[in-house]
This record gives sequence, C-alpha cells and structure tokens, in this order.
Amino acid sequence: MLAALTELPGPFHIHLAEQVAEVEEVQAAYGARPVDWLLENAAVDGRWCLIHATQMKPHETEALAATGAVAGLCPITEASLGDGIFDALRWQAAGGRFGVGSDSNLRIAQAEELRSLEYSQRLRDRGRAMLATEVASTGRVLFETAAQGGAQAAGRDSGALAPGMWADLLALDMGAVDLEGRQGDGILDAWIFAGDDRMVQAVWSAGRPVVSGGRHVARDGIVARYRAVMRRLAGVL
Repeated sequence: MLAALTELPGPFHIHLAEQVAEVEEVQAAYGARPVDWLLENAAVDGRWCLIHATQMKPHETEALAATGAVAGLCPITEASLGDGIFDALRWQAAGGRFGVGSDSNLRIAQAEELRSLEYSQRLRDRGRAMLATEVASTGRVLFETAAQGGAQAAGRDSGALAPGMWADLLALDMGAVDLEGRQGDGILDAWIFAGDDRMVQAVWSAGRPVVSGGRHVARDGIVARYRAVMRRLAGVL
C-alpha cells in the first residue's frame, strides 16, 4: 500500500508517534519505533504531513526533518491529552518545517496554538525566546514557519506574500489596545503572546473573504446549527 501511495500527488497526512503507548505498541508489533519504521518503509518527502510526532528520539527528529516533510503540530490538544512536547528546537535546527492545527477542537485559537508551542520549549529547557533567531523575533518565526508549513501540508501555493501565490491573508485590528505603538515583528509578538484571535479583523482564503469585521461570514448559520446539534445530543445522552 505504501508503494502505491507514493504514486499519488499528495498531500499525505498521518498521525505519528503521538503517545508513549502508541510507540510501544508499534514497536512490539513491527519491531521498530513508528518514525524509524515509516522512514524505512516509505519514501517520505515534502508531500507528507506527520501529525503530532511528540514521541521522537533525537535521531528520529533529525532524520524526519531532513525529508522535507511537515510536522503537523497541535500544541493545545497535545497539552490537553498529556501527549508530550514536540522538540521544536532540534526540528528547527535540522531545517524542519511545521504547521499548526486544532485536532481535538478543544479550542480553536491560532495565536494560542503558536504561543503554546513556544511556551512548551521554554518550560522544558528553562529558557526564553526559544525559537527566535538573530534576524526574526519569536512571533515572526512562529507565524511565518506555520504559514509556510501549513500551506505545504495543504498543498496550497500560499504561505507568503509573493507573485503567483494564492491570496491567503490575515489582517489584525491595529486599533487593539495590545497593538498600540507596535511596529514590525512587535506586532506579531504582541498578537501571539499578549493577545488572542479576537484581534483578527479579516481573513481571506484564495482572495475570498471568510472573516470580516472579526466575524466569520457564515457565523450565524454555523452557530445555529451547532446549538441545534447540542440540544439534540443533550436529549439522547
């Protein structure tokens, strides 16, 4: 099946090495840890997105990053489930790419996902500004890496403002109090570490507006359907 899969254009998304019990079960059944087994049996490349990957040995982290695949991280879910901490520092040093997603939908909050990723590295290693570089702040590294990795994982020509790219855009409300006086990288830092997604004023997907005035264009219908489903569930559970 894996051989046939590589003939398809992708992208390919799979959960991988999320929890200790999963790693132990795979190792018992196949004689290898999940990441080692996958790299040995599949031609992993930039078409692949490996979700979570929180339980990796250093050599697995470096080998997987070298394939050009995207790590699909869900920091809020991974914290909620006690999965573990993704080694973003080693992944970054090895040239790895990542995107972020909501997974369990416990919370759907882009800024919080990015903040949680950085804070997990700080808590583990007792440091500050862990993912920042000499030329980019922590917020810029988080946002740009996630935008580019997310676009790659979705198979979209986006993730940057450049000719030929899709117009997948986000606009922040510069009237928000936490953005007052901020410029350059400081805007992203303030949004991710001091603010939340209520600062998001507008979003466009391939040029089509999906958020306007801080509200999803279909919010009313979505909320109505959600409430109806929850009422039905309450009546049968």
